[in-house]
Amino acid sequence: MENKPTILYVDDEQENLDAFKFAFASLFHIKTALSAEEALKIISQEEVAILLADQRMPKMTGIELCEKLIELKPEIVRMILTAYTETELLLSAIRRGHVQDYIVKPWKKSELKPILEKALEEYSHRKEKMEALQSRTTKVQSLEEDLLQIYDNRGMVGIDSGLKEIFQTIKKAAPSDTTMLLTGETGTGKELIARIIHSESKRKDQPFIPVHCAAFAKTLIESELFGHEKGSFTGADQRRVGRFELAKGGTLFLDEISEVPPEIQVKLLRVLQEREIQRVGGNQNIPIDVRLIVATNKDLATEVRAGNFREDLLYRLKVIELKIPPLRDRKNDIQSLAQYFLKKYSAKVGTKPTLTSAAVNHLCQYDWPGNVRELENIIERAVILSQGAPIDREDLNLPIEEMLRTEKINMKEIDVEKISAKNLRSETQKFETQRMAEALMKTGGNIGEAARLLGMAKSTLFYRLKKNGLI
Repeated sequence: MENKPTILYVDDEQENLDAFKFAFASLFHIKTALSAEEALKIISQEEVAILLADQRMPKMTGIELCEKLIELKPEIVRMILTAYTETELLLSAIRRGHVQDYIVKPWKKSELKPILEKALEEYSHRKEKMEALQSRTTKVQSLEEDLLQIYDNRGMVGIDSGLKEIFQTIKKAAPSDTTMLLTGETGTGKELIARIIHSESKRKDQPFIPVHCAAFAKTLIESELFGHEKGSFTGADQRRVGRFELAKGGTLFLDEISEVPPEIQVKLLRVLQEREIQRVGGNQNIPIDVRLIVATNKDLATEVRAGNFREDLLYRLKVIELKIPPLRDRKNDIQSLAQYFLKKYSAKVGTKPTLTSAAVNHLCQYDWPGNVRELENIIERAVILSQGAPIDREDLNLPIEEMLRTEKINMKEIDVEKISAKNLRSETQKFETQRMAEALMKTGGNIGEAARLLGMAKSTLFYRLKKNGLI
């Protein structure tokens, strides 16, 4: 019983509280209060899922109590119990979102039970949304901290010639509403670049809404982007506004755009052409005022040739394309980025470690297949484990020695078809694995020679071979 969400019933008459508790204590976790003040104290001390409040109470009415909870605990499902015909007052509270529903006294257990069960489901749904929002808010705050510290209208920490050209383009393109395509390997900071574009645009005071397309099932991405009408599919028990509408006046950032299924690509093309959307299950054209920025770590031209991405949509998206260079092509940035992350995580942990010159040299020798994100993770780990002591090369735990030792691999141990069938999620990843395997075949398993054939660093090839299960 203790693990069940609490239903709090507030009424200034003890016999009403006793009757409610007698009826439902065996089914739900019930708390009662004789006043709004007592109810607020309970809510401040424990999790409450449903508030049932009598409307006519001294000092504070049920509706006034519900209004207070909007700011304190918006996830609580708020309902009013009343013996009086105050229909207009109650409907007004419902319209304004202060109250979920009202129940007329005297209630019947058989009628009230399903209402409470449905309210608990609603609370569970709200709680999930609140937790997801909190997680997203924390991430946004972290990104905004990076944005403020890394970017100061002059560029990013340690910016070299590769990023200087990008920021020159951003300065010119950000004030417009032009659709932009950001390409680059995983971990190069595409979302941060998108936020910088937004912060430099005329839409900077409006929402920046990020959507990671690969995080949603193909059946849900349409509803996530465009919203849906009540009853449009099983489980659609209310109208939902999609991300395009949430981003009104601001910027919508679609990360991993290559993961959007073909049927949704058609709808995105229409949005770009008509500047309007239709919710799932709806027939109303809804005008949108949104600046679209998309990103991918894949070669969309290759995806077009493979039949996975629409060519006409690609042309619409890449009006301005920014190719974010990998960290291995920005060697001059490694030391300054490492020092930035050292300062960032030292402040969080409360220690003041330093990087030895040997550690800095070790960082600069590595090719960073995971890019800036990998560098940040390495520094965060080192700061935590160092406990304030100087960080030396051994503390970084980089796989350079393993990479240097592994000059050749035994091609007889590789079964590319088996690996592709079991482990690889996309056609592009399978294609990449085939290319690496072919290069290794040509070079007799020599990783350095295969890397030269593929036009990539040896450490990058080593990293991808391990990632795709080839070694």
